[in-house]
Amino acid sequence: MLRKNPLLSLKMFLFFGAAISSLVVSFLPLYFQNNGLSKSAIGMFFALGTAVGLFAQPVWGFMSDKYKTVKKIINIVLIGILIGIFLIFQLSSLIWLYVAGALFFFFFTALNPLSDNLAKRVADEHKVSFGSIRSWGSFGFAVISLASGFYFNKMGVQSLAIPMMTVAVLTFLLSLTLQDAKSGAKKVNLKEVGQFFKNRTLLIFFLLSFFIFLTHRVNDSFISLYLFEIGGNEMLVGWLWFIGVLSEAILLITSFIWFRSESPIKYMIIAGFLFTIRWIMIGFITDPSILLSIQALHGICFAIMYMGAIEYLYKALPVEMQATGHMVFMAIAFSITNIIGSSIGGIIFDAFGGPTLYFLMAGSSFIGTVGFILFSIKEKSSRKIEMVEG
Repeated sequence: MLRKNPLLSLKMFLFFGAAISSLVVSFLPLYFQNNGLSKSAIGMFFALGTAVGLFAQPVWGFMSDKYKTVKKIINIVLIGILIGIFLIFQLSSLIWLYVAGALFFFFFTALNPLSDNLAKRVADEHKVSFGSIRSWGSFGFAVISLASGFYFNKMGVQSLAIPMMTVAVLTFLLSLTLQDAKSGAKKVNLKEVGQFFKNRTLLIFFLLSFFIFLTHRVNDSFISLYLFEIGGNEMLVGWLWFIGVLSEAILLITSFIWFRSESPIKYMIIAGFLFTIRWIMIGFITDPSILLSIQALHGICFAIMYMGAIEYLYKALPVEMQATGHMVFMAIAFSITNIIGSSIGGIIFDAFGGPTLYFLMAGSSFIGTVGFILFSIKEKSSRKIEMVEG
């Protein structure tokens, strides 16, 4: 049935693929802590994963473009993820755990970007909203996060290996039913990838995106700590993430109503302003319940920003370079920002407190927003000149 319905197959794959991410982000740190690892050792494990992903994501994107297949690369990545999960839960030596973690993250960090790349291409081919497909990943993250909370409350987080391996196997089996996306007729080589990094307009786009996505990643790292700082508890942390990811899923699945592909930068400007307002509001909050209410803005800000960014990127790149471009964007918008945001954000949080951190995040979002306004004006001027010359 799934092979005959490529959109349903893809949606189910995205749901369970994001479920892997949910278990890794939400519960793998708790599993390590339960096994006696220190917070610094756990932090190093995930920092290593981010660093590996920074290298791995463009590599897998290039391989996808070079061999003109997203599906087969996803199949390979999931086999690597399964091997990585098996090793992580078998090893007790910290050094070997880091080695297994590096292997796992080499594959795992490519899964979501490749999945989004396939979803975008399939959505364009079938002339449906990318968000309506991508939302299934957000639903998967939210649903599995909430369900896992109840499960581990009864069974204990030490049983993480079984659900994590089960979900990964299901995701792999679903990946075999996927329909591959069409790609350009031209093969990509390393020289063309080098030209990609010399494109001044794209580099400016990446830089401005960095200023805004940096704040998104800093918030991911410290929102739970900030909630505790103003009087929250573990239960509220669970609801905080559920509200945020659920709002994201709702915005994405309804994107066919509100998103128009003609002016993607306009959406990024709107999202930038919303991010700025959101961070200022959080900086003034002293009541955990109000923070939970504002968390609904998480999905609104991210969905609008991400939809605009992906749409612009795919318009700016030739089809044979889209996987590479997508992976480079993800490395900049999520991996580099996570490394910088987690380190510098932690120093600011410790030295000056949560409100100062969020006010500085508002400043960063505002810089990116103003930059995109100027970027949009320049693009419109360039198009007018081209029309006159044409």
